[in-house]
Amino acid sequence: MTVALAGRGGVWVRAADLPNCGGDYFMPCKGQPWRLYLSNGKKVKFPDAARYATRADGSPAKAEEDSPAPFAVSGDGRSLAYVRARDGRVVVRAWPRGRRTVLPALGRATGTAFMTLDLSADGRHLSVDYSGAGRKRRPGLLVDTATGATVRTLPKGDRLLGFSADGDEVLAERALSDNTTSLIAHAADGSEVAAQPPQELVVTGVRLALEADGRTVVTAKDFTGVRRYDLAGQRWTGPARRIVAPRGELAGLGWGPGGRLEAVAMKGSDEDGYFTTVVYSLDPATGRTKKLDQWTIRPGVPR
Repeated sequence: MTVALAGRGGVWVRAADLPNCGGDYFMPCKGQPWRLYLSNGKKVKFPDAARYATRADGSPAKAEEDSPAPFAVSGDGRSLAYVRARDGRVVVRAWPRGRRTVLPALGRATGTAFMTLDLSADGRHLSVDYSGAGRKRRPGLLVDTATGATVRTLPKGDRLLGFSADGDEVLAERALSDNTTSLIAHAADGSEVAAQPPQELVVTGVRLALEADGRTVVTAKDFTGVRRYDLAGQRWTGPARRIVAPRGELAGLGWGPGGRLEAVAMKGSDEDGYFTTVVYSLDPATGRTKKLDQWTIRPGVPR
């Protein structure tokens, strides 16, 4: 499932998912295309998007690579990025009936196994990450979605974590030879800010979001507390604040319309027979939250 944050005005896309009939492992339900969950409560089929990831020759990925083809929804719910079913090309589409941009350098002859797509909150930029491919990984890319042109090729060893609030930078993680990890903010204009932060910032379970200044990282682990870190100054910029109110597992931090910081909580499991997503606004200066949206997805063959 790929989740948008809370959009603004009109009908927008909350989330996209490929129905799973495999229980605790992924197996697409036979004959069922991607579904879009809309802010008005409706679900619509989206057959234009490929279901399975592929190898470079276009054949289905190996069993151990078996996964949905990549799909992304922008934070404002107005843009989609996906692999087109009929020809394997990566497409960015404005929702609901806007412009389609075909990315010339992606999809065909590259394969989509281990490819991850991510859109900036406003849909202006797309990031393409191959860090899950191990030794076969390729450099990450930043793409202008209006033209399809690659505006920056990123270092091969960097794992992309997400866009900044204004979409002009992307935060990346890099493993170092001394078994520590650094964070790098790469800008579309070619500049970057890098730091080797306290390692508790980059351990499993810590969620990170880069602010619009391209240097300040908001950090949160579970829903226990939120704090800011200055990559350029390599220092904390204030005390930790306790996050107030949300329940469930913290699935991610991200940016919604207008640079609004949002936290995504997940509840439920395959055993429970449902997954509920709750989106909150989060003020990192105070820890205060406000519920913005909620929806539930049930695995199995859609009814």
